[in-house]
Amino acid sequence: MLRDVVGTFLDTLTEREFDGPLLALLHARGFTDIHFIHGAFEFGKDVLAKKTDPETGETRQYVIQSKAGDIGQPEWRAVRPQLEECEYNTVGHPSFDPDLPRVAVLVTTGRLKGAAPTDVTEYRKSVEARGLADLEIWEKPDLVECLCDDPIVDVAGDEVQADLMGMLTSVRDGGVTDRRIEMYTRRWLPPTGAAPRASVEAAILVNALLRTKRLDLAMSVGLQLVRATEHDPAASGDAKSAAKRLVLGLALQICDQTEPLLKDPLDFVRSTVSQLAMLTYPVICCRVAEALALGLALAREDGDGDAATRFEEALRGLAKQPGAARPVGDLFAPSVVAVTVMLATFDPMAAKAYLGRVARWLLDRYDEDLAGLGLASLAEDEEKTAERLLAGSLASTTMERRTSSYLATVVLDLARHLGDKDLYEGVRDNINALRVVPQATSADEGKARWKRGGTDVWPLPRVEFEPWGVQSARSLLSAPVEPVLSLILASACRSRHYPGGWSGLT
Repeated sequence: MLRDVVGTFLDTLTEREFDGPLLALLHARGFTDIHFIHGAFEFGKDVLAKKTDPETGETRQYVIQSKAGDIGQPEWRAVRPQLEECEYNTVGHPSFDPDLPRVAVLVTTGRLKGAAPTDVTEYRKSVEARGLADLEIWEKPDLVECLCDDPIVDVAGDEVQADLMGMLTSVRDGGVTDRRIEMYTRRWLPPTGAAPRASVEAAILVNALLRTKRLDLAMSVGLQLVRATEHDPAASGDAKSAAKRLVLGLALQICDQTEPLLKDPLDFVRSTVSQLAMLTYPVICCRVAEALALGLALAREDGDGDAATRFEEALRGLAKQPGAARPVGDLFAPSVVAVTVMLATFDPMAAKAYLGRVARWLLDRYDEDLAGLGLASLAEDEEKTAERLLAGSLASTTMERRTSSYLATVVLDLARHLGDKDLYEGVRDNINALRVVPQATSADEGKARWKRGGTDVWPLPRVEFEPWGVQSARSLLSAPVEPVLSLILASACRSRHYPGGWSGLT
């Protein structure tokens, strides 16, 4: 059954979505010094790698071209010049060693079909006769065998296979949630997990979620893959970059779908109207806004100015949507963090206006005079989240008003970050009057590895916020990683944040 799943997964991949699994495959086959080559100076190479023959001790330089889908004769004739360039071009990456024996590899997620196998055979004879680079072809059956059977990739063990199939069943049935994704992906972390397995499982899950139109949850899987690769000491820089590229690619897909709806503010509302719009509309707004903000941070880090400009315009437009400032529970507090800090990097006034709307929503939801029951905690499920939003005005409700809030902690920290004294003092005074206690979690990330909870994560049931003059003079807690990665990992974790790094997001 797993082989069928992996086969279907390969059938629907694009070339760039194959980056993570290809890295895992190369690692499993004993390749070293692996580097992706994407850009204006590819010269036919998608990946450079070296491999030493254990019997002869000979090291060879591999230049690998990946293609998605079946390759017929027209496709083969199109890709052949790229393989030929592999034989004589030595420009493209400093790790390329022109003195080593060279092997050109064509990796396809499909099969050679039609007249292509015959042409490949003749081409191989030609390069052998001329003493040029050897040629290898890795087709879909080869990839399925390696991804399923290799112990380094390790997705075929009985327990792993059963759990992965259970997740895929939940995806198909619509039962998968952000909470379940975070719990499941903890197995990708040390000491039991590893980046190769995480990359393959993430690609399979993302592919399944995209086919069921859950781009938002695919983004969640991508964030957890970043968490896994960053904490695997054996993960290469390219494995970490591939995980970030996956998140950026998913954010761009969200941007593609969002941009046409922002010309008229009502268009976005119309696209989300349903019988449960009071719940689904703010959830969609928060998830989309967070994805745009994270995409902006990654695009800037990647030096992609065009993508960054697109993200800025989309984020500015979506932040004006009422739903973007109405997080339905603490689960969406990281959305508010990402939107506010990234919006502030290019439109500080818009960031302050957005955070002010979030603050008003927060206070209203905890106000008993407005039938507020508080907003859901991270421990409460979707049903409890809905009940807190809708049941306050019902005489029959038995739900008690919640008196703690992680979102309150986030709003106060963000107000300080923006230097908005009036907002900070106003929120602080009102939550005290409403008897709302800001809360959060804390952890030694070297042990907790940004998990949402667990033995290495401890609660902070009360986070003290002093008057502005005192609070603004205090030092801010910083994450043990650089600012962009801290923002991404906070979105993966969702139970804590590190304000000390926000000023480094430019």
